[in-house]
Amino acid sequence: MRRFIWLLLALFFSVWIGLQIAKDPGLAFFSYRHWSVEMPLWFAALSLIAVFFLFRLIWSMLNGIDSIFYRWNDWLRWHRKNKAESQTNRGLIELIEGHWRKAEKYLMAGINQSDVPLINYLALAKAAQEQFAYDRRDNYLRKAHAVAPHAEVGIGLIQAQLQKSQGQIEQALATLNRLRTLSPNHGLVLTLLERIYVHLGDWKNVLALLPHLYKSKSITSEQLLLLEQKSYAELLKSAENYSDKSVSLQEVWQGMPRRLQKNPHLLSCYVKQLGRDPHQHVEVAGLIELLMKKAWNAELVRLYGLLNTDDPLKQLAHAERWLVRYPNQALIFLTLGRLSMRCQLWGKARSYFENSLELEKNAETYLEYGKLLEQLNEAMAALKAYRNGLALL
Repeated sequence: MRRFIWLLLALFFSVWIGLQIAKDPGLAFFSYRHWSVEMPLWFAALSLIAVFFLFRLIWSMLNGIDSIFYRWNDWLRWHRKNKAESQTNRGLIELIEGHWRKAEKYLMAGINQSDVPLINYLALAKAAQEQFAYDRRDNYLRKAHAVAPHAEVGIGLIQAQLQKSQGQIEQALATLNRLRTLSPNHGLVLTLLERIYVHLGDWKNVLALLPHLYKSKSITSEQLLLLEQKSYAELLKSAENYSDKSVSLQEVWQGMPRRLQKNPHLLSCYVKQLGRDPHQHVEVAGLIELLMKKAWNAELVRLYGLLNTDDPLKQLAHAERWLVRYPNQALIFLTLGRLSMRCQLWGKARSYFENSLELEKNAETYLEYGKLLEQLNEAMAALKAYRNGLALL
């Protein structure tokens, strides 16, 4: 209804305009130099309106052409980007499947239009490494740093892991130490450093790292304790490689926290290492006697029988008391047999060796038993004992 009213008004207005023009059409006169144009006023007005609409039409057409070019360029950009993403995805799939050469090819093809070329470069470094192309790997890592200098720690971690996996331990260690200067408390940097130090057997540096690892929450308190015990145990074991064994062993032992000096496992390691020095056998015997009051330790029982102290009878008497607390232990009988031989108690030694062999057939016991039988001039029996021991070996 409203539209009909507007059409009716437009019709009345047109009729009115037509009647006015019919009464007085008017005159429009245009002159420029020696040119002059004369036309009715209504025609000039219509011509002006027509020129305006023609100009609007041309302007719209030009805008349309520009929009077409813009959309074309936009489509080309989208197409190139989509192709680059497709090639990058294909490269990553080839990398996962272990096709290193194909992976490198597709990742390189997709790198120019990639929004995150860092991913391409890091994946390219992995592909190059698997082809043993270490120069290319390092070149890709440098380019990764160039496109993302803010990610230096992350790129360095990838580099260190690649170096470590390829056995380039010294290079990985240098990379991690550089990263540690950039980020001293970075958990993963510290963790990788700890693994490399463990691999190298550098237990002193492992111990130095442990407080930082715990502070960065990279390890729990239980893991901290286990790593401490492992590190000190390895330091104690490696003391035999030092030029002055007893002094070096004492230095390691005295450098340990007191709470760890009471640890049975570490105390056992210390005693076994100390037992390598004949001048320390008396002290070692006392430590073993102390430890055996707390818990059974087969290695220390064996070591006790090999110690050469000034009073073997006292050793024998002490070891015999172990039979009350730890009965039917073949190793105790072996130790008692050895101590009895040192005391020249041949009959007692024979009884202890035979009791040990009844409980457990052991080549070590047969060897000691054979030595005793030789001492007793029982050559055939000694030969049989040696033969039985060899059979077990």
